[in-house]
Amino acid sequence: MKMRRHRVFLLCTVGLCVISFLHYYKALHYVSLLRELSAPYPNIKSFIMVSGFFWREKGVAATPLSPASPEEAPPVPALRQGVIKPGGGAGSLGGGGGGVIDPGALDANIGAPDVAGLKNLEKQNEDHHVEPNLKKLLVQVGKDKLPDPIKSMGDLHTRTHQLQDDKTPYFVRTSRGAYCFKQGTEMATIKESSVKIGLAGTANDVLEVGKAAQRKTLGLQQQLGKAPKGKGQPLGSGKQLVKCVCRPGWHGPYCGVPTMVYHSNLPTKERLTPRETPRRVINAININHEFDLLHARFHELSQAVDLFLVCESNFTAYGEKRPLSFLRLLLNGTYDYIRHKILYVFLDHFPDGGRQDGWIADDYLRTFLTRNGLSRVKGARSDDVFVINDADEIPAQEGLLFLKLFDGWTEPFAIHMRKSLYGFFWKQFGTLEVVSGCTLRMLHNVYDGDGIKLRRREYYTMPGFRKYENDTHHILVQWSVGSPFHFAGWHCSWCFTPEGIYFKLVSAQNGDFPRWGDYEDKRDLNYIRELIRTGGWFDGSVQEYPPADPKEHMYAPKYMLENHKRFHYLLENPYKHKVQTE
Repeated sequence: MKMRRHRVFLLCTVGLCVISFLHYYKALHYVSLLRELSAPYPNIKSFIMVSGFFWREKGVAATPLSPASPEEAPPVPALRQGVIKPGGGAGSLGGGGGGVIDPGALDANIGAPDVAGLKNLEKQNEDHHVEPNLKKLLVQVGKDKLPDPIKSMGDLHTRTHQLQDDKTPYFVRTSRGAYCFKQGTEMATIKESSVKIGLAGTANDVLEVGKAAQRKTLGLQQQLGKAPKGKGQPLGSGKQLVKCVCRPGWHGPYCGVPTMVYHSNLPTKERLTPRETPRRVINAININHEFDLLHARFHELSQAVDLFLVCESNFTAYGEKRPLSFLRLLLNGTYDYIRHKILYVFLDHFPDGGRQDGWIADDYLRTFLTRNGLSRVKGARSDDVFVINDADEIPAQEGLLFLKLFDGWTEPFAIHMRKSLYGFFWKQFGTLEVVSGCTLRMLHNVYDGDGIKLRRREYYTMPGFRKYENDTHHILVQWSVGSPFHFAGWHCSWCFTPEGIYFKLVSAQNGDFPRWGDYEDKRDLNYIRELIRTGGWFDGSVQEYPPADPKEHMYAPKYMLENHKRFHYLLENPYKHKVQTE
């Protein structure tokens, strides 16, 4: 009898522990432990299903597996061609979120909707939040058909790219020998011949700056005199040391470690040293119709990234034909300001089994992007950096610049990104932590040159893992640029106008369910506007959002903030003060 009582007591205790853990997990919001575990171990999904009986989010649909948050929801579905309504469009294979409507969808030669259908979409949008590309192309299509970009492609999709060394003088040596990162080092004040920084109980640090009739950066001091290599030399009695004076947001003896790295979980912060020759950074992305986010990426990373691999397919994620919209914009001069850093990757086929299982198509896109793109890059070194993102994931410049200029960090690395939905105005709790990069040597030796394997966090199970550790004499420790409180980028999910969301719904891969694009009411533009207005999700739930201030640090990429009028639909809620009616 006593044994039975003990068993009952033990079972009750275990049950309370499980319930407590589930509620604790729910409160964290940004911790996706259970869902990460469920990926390689399908049986754990049943555990998540059981958790649905212990709590229910406000407004969540009845299904126990309804996603708790949009970013954890399954990818949006693709409709069969016969189901797409007039005025619909198609996205590219495996595209992410963010940007403007696909102008290539106006090409009637590739089975896209006619002009009248798109004009109906524009007419439905009574608030006129229509992307500039759509308006211009509506006028152009009304006059004549757009040319087929494939005929003008030539050898663009087979060209090679020769990587060049970055000759930018990122660091400067002062006349007293301090070696400082120019962007992170404080400027000298007027009429000062030296800047003294003193702390109680410590020696003064003196930085000589020479002539100072005006405020000058330390970059101008490199011609004042040459000093031997090193961080600095003792002055006089040895109680004064030459050091760099860091600006707010920069840290370390060279003022080259940004806050997002300083507050990260990098275990080797004490061993960071500047490189004599900067690494080259290669950023690989796939593109659908995220053209506004693409502009923001190019402007944000133009200094840090040496080459962008941009992959586009003439198939939708479901396997239907689609126009090459990015190629058209590339050829018409839209991206001329960054074209010298773009290597175009063209996927002209659809993988076997991709129509039945959308994840096959989604994975294959990243595999093809990585292998085809890197095979055409010449002059790469083994320690160059490879970063792969979705189009709606934009790393901050400071993080990639740090990887480019410093030795001593471990690999692979993830990036903590500020999460938002429909626009930067709906900020979500926590961050999206995505494994994003490593050196080219690790990519080839451990991940077999496959970008999708890099994003799966499986480096410690890969066959070449131990051999790579032994060859490099480094212990591989994954770390993350940024933290849940110090963002290192932006993840803007479903950041489109209503028309863009419509196209995303009807063109996505045949993957997880529910497939929201299969439901006519979910494709209604007024319904989509209401989701943007309230921050709701397609399952009927309404999330809780922390306050977001456009003036806060890392609210949105700098280029967007500087061009508010152009990107206003992503920076402020266009339907905030208007109740939509269906």
